[in-house]
Amino acid sequence: MKRKLFAGIIGVSLLFSGCNALESHNLYALPQRSEEYRSLQNAVESAMGSGSFSAPMSGANRQTIQQADLNGDGVDEILVFCKREGEHPLKVLIFRRLEGRFEQLSALEGDGTAFDSVQYAQIDGRPGQELLLTRRIGEQVQQFLTVYTMDGADVKEIMSTSCSAYSVQDLDGDERSDIFLLRANADGPRAFAELYRCQSGELRKDAESSLSTDADSVKRILTGNIAVNVPAVFVASAYDEQNLITDVFALKNNVFSNLTQNDESGQSGQTVRSYYVYSTDIDNDNVIELPNTIQLPNIPGDEQSMGQSRILWYNLGLDGVSKDKNSTYHNFAEGWFLFLPEEWCPNLVVTKSKDGGAPEGTVFCRLEADESPTRLLTIRALSGDAAKRFQPTEESFLLVQRGEISYTASLSPEAGLNAEQLRARFSFIAPDLFPETEKNEETQS
Repeated sequence: MKRKLFAGIIGVSLLFSGCNALESHNLYALPQRSEEYRSLQNAVESAMGSGSFSAPMSGANRQTIQQADLNGDGVDEILVFCKREGEHPLKVLIFRRLEGRFEQLSALEGDGTAFDSVQYAQIDGRPGQELLLTRRIGEQVQQFLTVYTMDGADVKEIMSTSCSAYSVQDLDGDERSDIFLLRANADGPRAFAELYRCQSGELRKDAESSLSTDADSVKRILTGNIAVNVPAVFVASAYDEQNLITDVFALKNNVFSNLTQNDESGQSGQTVRSYYVYSTDIDNDNVIELPNTIQLPNIPGDEQSMGQSRILWYNLGLDGVSKDKNSTYHNFAEGWFLFLPEEWCPNLVVTKSKDGGAPEGTVFCRLEADESPTRLLTIRALSGDAAKRFQPTEESFLLVQRGEISYTASLSPEAGLNAEQLRARFSFIAPDLFPETEKNEETQS
């Protein structure tokens, strides 16, 4: 039974591992498997004994059997993740290929209930990639992060610490990944952020910086640029039941700092916003923008226009000063958003259409001095018979087709846009823009 299970796992794992496959024309040849395949199978089964495969539970690398060049010799090592009874139950078996056969190099042992995540990154500047491994310790928020490096055939541990989440990013521009991690604070309500950088061949911790919230509140860790060629880490947390708060960490004058933290309150108050959307590179300029929710006025007597808002996106400098970039309106129910013309924003109202028997649409209006609305644009998402019945007119046209849904637009002359300009402003919402409950999906970026 174990041999049948191995055959399925090795095939699927190596096919989708994102690394070079094991001589795939031989590995998957039927009905006879290659000697190389049998050698790996025998080596793994012998090393595992009575153990069982144990795939990592989160992150990008969730295969039970993975490949990575750990020592930089140009040949991938084979890593097998398994679990056995007894002391140090979690094991990573590392094999190397030698003239068509496989030899076990190392068995990395650790405590915990399961492997949480696996990542490979260039950290110490030497050939090959380091292995970053987190293990789950019971049902606690805390994980245990261990970093291994390989020199020739020797594997050694270069870092081991508890954390609630981590990410890798080259914050100092030395072409080596630094390790950013969050650690719960047993003596206070706020978690700590720590940065580890490789200096003189050793991983060393910079001065720690506090988070605005506790570790349980963290929803997402995003790495990206805060300015051109200035990398940073953006940590979004639940501020309360209705609001998010973002802490932005970077090296300022080569000192690890929370750029958004207020010295008096200890929180990043300027980044608090409604619980709608995460920070992202909204305009694809390779710089992360932060969102600020701006409540829109409503049309008197029109309940559909109440509670509407636009999102003002802005950049933060290393000095913590914000710079407004652009505004969007997000229709979360229909999965799209629109970059708003700047001249619309001061008097913009948004409501739902009431055009006779036509399907409901999202209507953008300008609120005049007498509080009457002047229609600028209507966008409808049509499907089924409504999409089939749609006939373009001089004012109404197909904005974009996505699957079976037709997105149509009706532009007024007062909008100051033509069809092509509107299409350039219309986009679909990426799934990772929404707040999520699983914080580890984005931590290993």
